[in-house]
Amino acid sequence: MLTLQLKSKSMTKEEFIETLKKSHSAPFLFIGSGFTRHYLGTPDWKGMLSKFAPKHINQYYSTAGTDYLPTIATSIAEDVNSDFWNLPDDDTFKIANQENAINKSSILKIKIAQYLKSLSLEEFPDEYKDELELLANINIDGIITTNWDDIAERIFPKFTRYIGQQELFFAPTYGMSEIYKIHGCISSPESLVLTEEDYNDFNNRNTYLAAKLITIFIEHPIVFLGYSITDNNIQSILKSVVSCFQKDNLQRLQHNLIFVEWNPNNNAKFTIDSYGITLEHGTILPVTRINTHNFKPVYECLSYFERSIPTDLLREYKKQFYNIVVSQKPEKTLYVLPETKIDGNPNIQVVYGFGVISKYQSAVGYTGIKAINLFKDVIADTYNYDALQIVTQTIPELSRTSPKAFIPIYKYLSALGIHSNEDYSKNQLGISFSLKQLRDFQAYKFFSDTDKQKSLQDVIDEFTGNEVWKAIALIPYLAIDETDLDLLRSFINTHLNDFLIKFNSRSTFMRKLICFYDWKKYGWE
Repeated sequence: MLTLQLKSKSMTKEEFIETLKKSHSAPFLFIGSGFTRHYLGTPDWKGMLSKFAPKHINQYYSTAGTDYLPTIATSIAEDVNSDFWNLPDDDTFKIANQENAINKSSILKIKIAQYLKSLSLEEFPDEYKDELELLANINIDGIITTNWDDIAERIFPKFTRYIGQQELFFAPTYGMSEIYKIHGCISSPESLVLTEEDYNDFNNRNTYLAAKLITIFIEHPIVFLGYSITDNNIQSILKSVVSCFQKDNLQRLQHNLIFVEWNPNNNAKFTIDSYGITLEHGTILPVTRINTHNFKPVYECLSYFERSIPTDLLREYKKQFYNIVVSQKPEKTLYVLPETKIDGNPNIQVVYGFGVISKYQSAVGYTGIKAINLFKDVIADTYNYDALQIVTQTIPELSRTSPKAFIPIYKYLSALGIHSNEDYSKNQLGISFSLKQLRDFQAYKFFSDTDKQKSLQDVIDEFTGNEVWKAIALIPYLAIDETDLDLLRSFINTHLNDFLIKFNSRSTFMRKLICFYDWKKYGWE
């Protein structure tokens, strides 16, 4: 159990700002449920469970003999699930959600997600308008959150979101302009980490996540907003961080770990102090603690960290450099030349700079893009391709060399504002692809009608190991809707290498499945 020991040294606001200015990296925000509760009045976790519990919440506590909320959530989920299946067959909620009720916790997660989605439609209170505008314009490298709601995305709409551990496993991350929703998101109810089983699964799989978080904690100031310093999730992370340091080096974290504690007293002063958190075995972890009733002074301090290039733009620069550096292809070369030597140099494929890309970029490189690159881009947003060049240069070249090949096209058409047959027929780009229909993606004819009535999750669970190709071939026959797309993308990501990069006779199924996903995600009927 963590305990807090007040040290003698306090810090002025100006001194705190100076420590931030000296940081080599921009801060990360670590956002907890108290953050959303502050701005939108959402209940805490116990309040959320009480809202959907069929019985009084204390009955679950007394029956379980524990106040461990994941255990309580498990019992409530079971009761919610039973009540759901006892609803009349013509109940609208049952009709709308029974296909997504894949386990005992599904319905409770769906109800929580729907409730939080309803709050996401509400405007922020006027009293916080200036405060949130200030927050939205500070320079931070990213956000880590255990929240399920979408408040972080609303405040930072240009940030790239990663849901759960699976997306962090398979999608490239650049440590800038990113949101890590480590306990799931309301856009994918099944991703929510809620029950005891969810937490056990999360803890059993969190080796990579823990390593990533520890790296962020060491390299960036971390500002905790909306958490109690004794929160179980925070305790676990802090213990992991401390385990990587010798005691003599822990003092170096003093200015990297910043806990903002909200004071309910309207007249509370804004104070900053050095604290020591006593961990197991008497280890003292030094942190900075801010006590405040108003978050605005905190954002004012953070706003002093300056960066000449916006974080989202810097992320794109980093992304492009990364794609060149990690490439195993010898033709990808990085040159550092003055502008006077760029023109006329036949060896240069990429011009990298500020404000000059439009002057030097040509379509020459786009005719050499392979189909595998488009497949990866559709699934993982791996590249920052120019959609116009893709549809006018890359896809025509691929179609010329392999007329019958399946190539994803709808992501790039959508980016150009083409969202229907009418838009397509009236396009002025000179493109005339053969648009696919549903039957074109259905590559295997021997599935039964019963197989075709299964849910996406059932198919993924049923066909594993050596039979996973059956799931890949069957999915285009299923009734896939928008709520399934995150799960489908994660499934494709998991098996992409085995069926495309490691070519085999069944890779056609994967190519068609990716084109099916592209059609469902970005295309039209």
